[in-house]
Amino acid sequence: MELGVPKLDEFLGEISEGSVVLIETLGDLGEEIIIEALKENKEKSVAFVTKRLKEELGRIPELKNMKYIVFGEDFAPQELFKITYKLRQILNGYLVGLFFLQPLLVFHPPETVYKFFSEVSSITHDNRLVLIAILDKRLIDGKTLAMFENASTHVIEIVEELEKFRVIRGIRIKKSPKGSSGFYELIIKDGKVTIGEPLG
Repeated sequence: MELGVPKLDEFLGEISEGSVVLIETLGDLGEEIIIEALKENKEKSVAFVTKRLKEELGRIPELKNMKYIVFGEDFAPQELFKITYKLRQILNGYLVGLFFLQPLLVFHPPETVYKFFSEVSSITHDNRLVLIAILDKRLIDGKTLAMFENASTHVIEIVEELEKFRVIRGIRIKKSPKGSSGFYELIIKDGKVTIGEPLG
């Protein structure tokens, strides 16, 4: 399976069934990568979203008919159980976009969210799905972040730096079966993701 972002696909290689792709980012930056992946694999994609996000994604023509599993905004413990239950029902070979690790970290301690993510990763592996999730790395400490990375087969890291009054966004492969990479410029324009030149 590929994500639909050419240079990123080149770095990652074919993503096999049972893989967990974690995007470590700042805020929602990089959500576009998940959207590109869902568009690229729209025939076999499912997104776990909030009602608000479903409305936003539904405006994207390629994602209008995609399967959405919608959850409330409060993320009570029974909601987490429902997510794992629904995940077990998805057929193998499907791409699953998980958009709400950030809000979970607002409502639950990092250890609870990690346990949930670990269980989701295990289901992904056992059911031969491909999971792609986004996580704001500022919401957890380094030790907890390392635990999330350990539960993932692929880790993509996004950073932002100020250089001569200009914000530069960088992206790198931090972990994958194919190896890691240095930082490259990340360009997001009109919802389109492009990987530019190496940063250094």
